[in-house]
Amino acid sequence: PRRGNLPSARSDETDQQAGQIMESLKLASGEDIPAIGCGCAFGNWTDQSAFIGMLPEQAWAAIPTAIAGGFRHFDTARCYGTERHLGDILGKEFAAGKSRSEFFVTTKLGHPNAPPHIPILRKYTVNIDTPGLDVFQKITDDLEESLAALGLGYVDLVLLHWPGPFFQEKKDESEEEKQQRWAHQETLNRSGRISAWRALERAHSLKLARSIGVCNFTKKHLDQLKADGAKVMPMINQIEIHPYCAQPELVTFLLENKIVPEAYSPFASGAGGLLKDPVLAEIAAHHNKNVGQVILRWLWQRGCVSLPKSTNEQRARGNLAVFDFSLDEAEMARINTLDKGFRTCPDPSAIP
Repeated sequence: PRRGNLPSARSDETDQQAGQIMESLKLASGEDIPAIGCGCAFGNWTDQSAFIGMLPEQAWAAIPTAIAGGFRHFDTARCYGTERHLGDILGKEFAAGKSRSEFFVTTKLGHPNAPPHIPILRKYTVNIDTPGLDVFQKITDDLEESLAALGLGYVDLVLLHWPGPFFQEKKDESEEEKQQRWAHQETLNRSGRISAWRALERAHSLKLARSIGVCNFTKKHLDQLKADGAKVMPMINQIEIHPYCAQPELVTFLLENKIVPEAYSPFASGAGGLLKDPVLAEIAAHHNKNVGQVILRWLWQRGCVSLPKSTNEQRARGNLAVFDFSLDEAEMARINTLDKGFRTCPDPSAIP
C-alpha cells in the first residue's frame, strides 16, 4: 500500500486467534500502530429525543465484541467515560493469558468544556484558555487519573483532544472588535496548547505514554505549536476523514512531516448518506466488499490509520478484512472526487 512519506511500515502481522491480518504503521517514536482501531465513544451525543451521554450497555458489550472480532487497537478518551470499561475488559484478557504488548491503547485529554445539555463531567474536560489555570499540571493530573482508570501501566498513545475552546461569535460586533477578541483568545490558546503539550512531552519522556499526538489540529495549529517551542512534534493528528471530508491538503502536509493522519468518523457516523453513496457501492460490488470496507481501504492507501466503531462482531471482523484487496488509481480518484467538506464534528479552523 502507498504510505506517503511515513518512516516505515510493518505488514502481515497475523492474530492467530482471530484469524485476521493486521497491517501497522511505524510512528516517529519508533512504535507501531495497528492500521485499524476501535473507537470507544460509546453513547448518544446527538439525538435530543433520548438520553444524551455515555451508554454503559454499549461500552460493556462492544469492547468484548471488538476483541472477539480481532481488534487489538482501542481509542478512548477521558471525556468519553469509557476508560474504566476498556481497562477492566482488557484486565480479563490479561487474566486469560494475553500480554499488555498485544494491545495498543490510546486515550485523549484536554477536551473543552461541553455545552450544558451534554452531561460530560467537568472534571473530564478543561478550557485551556482559562486565566490563571496551570494547564501543565491539569493535563499531568488528568493523565495520572486516566492511567489509574485504565489500569494498564502506560498508554501506547495519548493525544491532546482539541486545540482549545471554539471562538464564540457575538451579535452586533464590529469586524475590528471580532478580530481583537480572536487575537486575544489565540494568545490564550497558544499558551495553553504549549503548556498542555509540554505535559505530554513529559509523559513521553517518562514512558507513561509510548507516543504522543494531537487531535483536530489544523496546519496553522501545528505550525504554531512548533514555533512556540515544542521539543517533540506530534506523531499523530487524529482528524475527521471520510470520502465526504477527505482533507487532502492537511493529509499531505501531515505525511510530508512524518505525522500519521488518523481518521475518526471514517463512515461519517452514518450521516449524510455516505454509506449509500452510489460510487462507493459500485466500487464495493466490483471487489465483492461492502462500502465500509472500501472506505477503510481508501484510507489505508492514503497512509491513514482509521477508527471505525461497531457493536456487531460480524461487522467488526469485516472492518478488519481490508488487506486482501486494493483499489486502483482510477477507483482512488473516483472516491477522491466525492469530497464536499461535509463534517459531522465542528470545524477546528474555528478555534483560534
